[in-house]
Amino acid sequence: MAYLGDTSQMLNGIRGRNDKLILGCDKGGKYDSSESSTTTASKKCNCPFKIRAAPSTDGSGWKVQVIHGVHNHGLPDQYHGHPRKARLTADENKRVQDLTKRKVAPRNIVLDLKDQNPKSVVDVTLVYRKRHMMQIQERGSRTELQHLLQLLDDAKYVSWNRRKDDGSDVSIKLLNLFPIVLVMDCTYKTNKYRQPLLEITGITSTNMTFAVGFAYMESEKTDNYHWALGKLK
Repeated sequence: MAYLGDTSQMLNGIRGRNDKLILGCDKGGKYDSSESSTTTASKKCNCPFKIRAAPSTDGSGWKVQVIHGVHNHGLPDQYHGHPRKARLTADENKRVQDLTKRKVAPRNIVLDLKDQNPKSVVDVTLVYRKRHMMQIQERGSRTELQHLLQLLDDAKYVSWNRRKDDGSDVSIKLLNLFPIVLVMDCTYKTNKYRQPLLEITGITSTNMTFAVGFAYMESEKTDNYHWALGKLK
């Protein structure tokens, strides 16, 4: 029998209107692409396998009925990447946390986990998911942009920000040494914050470039440019 999903309602084994348990393949049903604007893959293939269980009328146990006992797909050769099997253990969770803090790449974390346990079926997706949960916990109630500003402050960067008509910040380091030539460019909502990003770079006497500052702006309006360049000055 293939691995089972569950859509169930049951009480205490007493016959009633909602006292039933339905087991189905986790590939049952159809993927609803209307809920997301992005194109993603789905393991659902409308598998019809289904079993229904309900309490017996005499209260002696459960009556099991096979509604459809055949799958419309082959069984997997291995459970690699399956959410029921490929879960991080407590030791693996701790290992992922430790290696993430040491800036180890996710693919190398997977290799390390497999070195520790050759039978592990953990894949890089689980590591990314764990790292994402760690980032959410570290950020707490702050938004992503607020967390970015906090990281800049913790790293002793020089930064400014203003509310409402702005949402920008600028950091400067080598500008006072090489203020003659500055190159500025603004990307149009290609970053994760979906805001125009103004980048400013400088050039040293040896023709090396360095980052002067950057600013997330609400829009590419004159007032926003005046504010960002005023802070740069």
